[in-house]
Amino acid sequence: MSKLYSNEEVRQILHRASILKQDGYVSREELLEIAAEVGVSAETLQQAEQACLNQRDAMQKQAVLMSRRRFGFKLHLIPYVFVSLFLVLLNLSTTPRYFWSVYPILGWGLGVTIHGACVYRSWNTTATP
Repeated sequence: MSKLYSNEEVRQILHRASILKQDGYVSREELLEIAAEVGVSAETLQQAEQACLNQRDAMQKQAVLMSRRRFGFKLHLIPYVFVSLFLVLLNLSTTPRYFWSVYPILGWGLGVTIHGACVYRSWNTTATP
């Protein structure tokens, strides 16, 4: 009498088998053989494989997008810091009694803060796949 496995058990068994394999990779032929042994049709396997590949591609695209967003934020932050320092020095050298440089620093700082929050938090308006 053969033992019956649930879908979750099949997934766990296949996952452990792929980990136990020395090189860590399973060829397409081996994958087809394993699927046939557990009763998964070639069409179902192909659909699952395509879904997995699509998910991997989407995750790679998301990682590239986040990298670009972080780079864009750094391009916004660096000039803000240097211009703010310049404004404070200019303020202190020309009118030390009136600290006017705080106004442009706070205004621009609000934009930098919102930019950083949008990049590093999940407030993005783009849909994640």
